[in-house]
Amino acid sequence: MRFPISIARLARVGTTVVALTACSIGAHAGSPREGICGSVDYNAMILDIIKGMPVGGGYSLNSRTLQLPTLTAHNIGRKKWEMRVYDGTPSHCTSATYTVFLHLVAELQNSGAIHLTQEQLHSLSADDKLPDGSSRVDGEGPFAIFNSNGAGAAALLMHTGTGFSFRDDKLGYARPGDLLKIFWNEGVGSNEKGHQVIYMGKRQVAGRDMVCFWSSQRQRKKKRDGRNEALYFAAADDGKVQDGYGEVCRPRGDIKEMVFSRITCMKHLRAGLAEMARLSGEGGGTADQFVDEYLRKLRTSSSDHITLNRMYDIVAAPSPATYADSGIAPSH
Repeated sequence: MRFPISIARLARVGTTVVALTACSIGAHAGSPREGICGSVDYNAMILDIIKGMPVGGGYSLNSRTLQLPTLTAHNIGRKKWEMRVYDGTPSHCTSATYTVFLHLVAELQNSGAIHLTQEQLHSLSADDKLPDGSSRVDGEGPFAIFNSNGAGAAALLMHTGTGFSFRDDKLGYARPGDLLKIFWNEGVGSNEKGHQVIYMGKRQVAGRDMVCFWSSQRQRKKKRDGRNEALYFAAADDGKVQDGYGEVCRPRGDIKEMVFSRITCMKHLRAGLAEMARLSGEGGGTADQFVDEYLRKLRTSSSDHITLNRMYDIVAAPSPATYADSGIAPSH
């Protein structure tokens, strides 16, 4: 089983080097391109989903109060399954952004644009328990991959062949609707401080350059230039920062590193989940049994951005001239 490919790439899964395939993106250093997968604008779909999301709901990192999103699969006949997603609050950053991803999958599944099996739908569940009842940890299955330190969204898109990831410090190539992992420090892994969000654009707020995003966060104070200020700024002049779901902004100077991930080909999701299931054990298993050993190790160990780039094909954004000539839309 292979995806339509432009290049083959190697990714380490556990201790085995497995040949994976690109999402027709020609992903190589310095030259990411939009996926050749029809004319679907997934960024626009993500932005529409965000418009329908609730605001607030609270923020929590406590497993006893955190409510992860849930999904159900319903047989509608002729071997077709409908997917329903239920938001979870209080939330945290990865549970919020993964909820938007699930809504995207549901919209495509229910419209017939993609055709996941019942087993594949259930494998996407944000479940913190393995089938044997033991606790699921980072790197184990789609949600726990997405939820990992490092670049979980980049890892999930690479493993499923549904997109590509890039770095864009100048914010010239990034588009609203891109997934974005923000690093507040230089660490990767157990020593990192980060935030998983959906990029909404760059703007001036209170006279400063800001990066704006949608996610789940809690408002606090931060000392900048000797002054105590709000940690997050409202995205609109008359807006309010809510604890939980919402769009906010942070000064560009607060951010040390950024990894953007762009969804380009959700038609590959079924084949990608099937491949993850095939690699999950002897004789095959399910996609939620697939383990990314690198991400699992990042719970207790540290890595670096060079290794992160190599592991998940994270490339440099092209220069403005490059994407102007190619017709790729820049940031708005």
